Amino acid sequence: MTIRRIAFWVAACLLGVAGCSSDDSKSSSPPASNGPAYAVTGRVYSPDFAQVTSLLWLVSDIHGGEAKLDQAIELPGGASIWGVPQTGVFYVVSAEQLTVSKYGLKDGRPEVQGRLGLNGVGIAALLGENMLFDGPNKGYLFDPKSGQALELDLVAMQIVRRISLAEVLIGGSENTFLAQNGFRKFGNRYVTAVYGTSANYDHVAAESKILFFDPTNGNLEVKKAPCGGLLYTAGAPNGDVYFASDPYVASVHLISPNNSPAPCLARLAVGQDVPDATVVTLNDVTGAPSGGLIPGSNGDAYVRVLDRALYSPAPGATYNQAFSATAWQTWRISLNNARPAERTDAAPLAGGITVFEVDGQAYENVSTANFASTTLRRRTGDGAPALGLVMPGVTWGIVRVR
Repeated sequence: MTIRRIAFWVAACLLGVAGCSSDDSKSSSPPASNGPAYAVTGRVYSPDFAQVTSLLWLVSDIHGGEAKLDQAIELPGGASIWGVPQTGVFYVVSAEQLTVSKYGLKDGRPEVQGRLGLNGVGIAALLGENMLFDGPNKGYLFDPKSGQALELDLVAMQIVRRISLAEVLIGGSENTFLAQNGFRKFGNRYVTAVYGTSANYDHVAAESKILFFDPTNGNLEVKKAPCGGLLYTAGAPNGDVYFASDPYVASVHLISPNNSPAPCLARLAVGQDVPDATVVTLNDVTGAPSGGLIPGSNGDAYVRVLDRALYSPAPGATYNQAFSATAWQTWRISLNNARPAERTDAAPLAGGITVFEVDGQAYENVSTANFASTTLRRRTGDGAPALGLVMPGVTWGIVRVR
């Protein structure tokens, strides 16, 4: 999730929803010396949301239990976590320290094995950073804020080269973001969506782009997307990739239609490098403001739909109020045929969504509206939907380390 969206989300939410943890919750056990190990990060906010602290846990399971504050390693400011699954290491990108830190495991605890500073390559602040890997020894740090991707030697923890992202940036937008759930494998390359906003997030660019990237050589290719505001992706069983706009786009379009494109769903067919020209207008499918895309099983996916019976904007309402209202229902759609859409029985949430794909399964956040707690909800596989790990704050990243 981008810093912009979480800042809006936490500042505006006032009412609690499902997902609070209780004092008698079972603690998540630390990993055994040779068992599964997951690095999980979250962000905890001060009561006025002016300060943020990132927390790091190492747990044996994400399907249940609770990660508690006294079990966490504190990381200053905002931090994101990345890695190649089951390689024994992971990487923490610190927005406060402007560093990339390599962590391994020692005696069942995370231990820093190397650190790389970013100040010397023109990065003064991080906003919406993303990492992609070509095996365990080479990675790329994408920083739209500075308009570059850094190729990293992850053994020596050195910057090998800088790759311009000039053609990736959305023209006329002060902020450019890559899709919330990162790059998705597509043939021999990876693909993601690109999204733009004004500096104050009161205008969403009508243009989106589709970014193809080959991590073996660092080559990138950019194509124009058929609609704007794309920030989520999901893969279909046949290899097609779908892109959907953000619930924040739906919120802006609801309040000020001229400031945002209509929420949409676009498809990139397997074997193609240009998305379909025809798109699905999500609001037409559900009959209400809609956005987000959470992968499901068997070609299904889930979107958030604003329940107008629970929230209807009053005169002078802001985009943030609509986005953060505890009034967004979860609907199921079929990716290859968005109609008919079906509302699920999940409790309403605020509009913000974080999606994590771990061990071949997709998880979403079920957060209290004041962000005191988040519960992971698995949306794919046997027995889905199923609630999993509970943790303080907002879940920010998960890497299967071992």
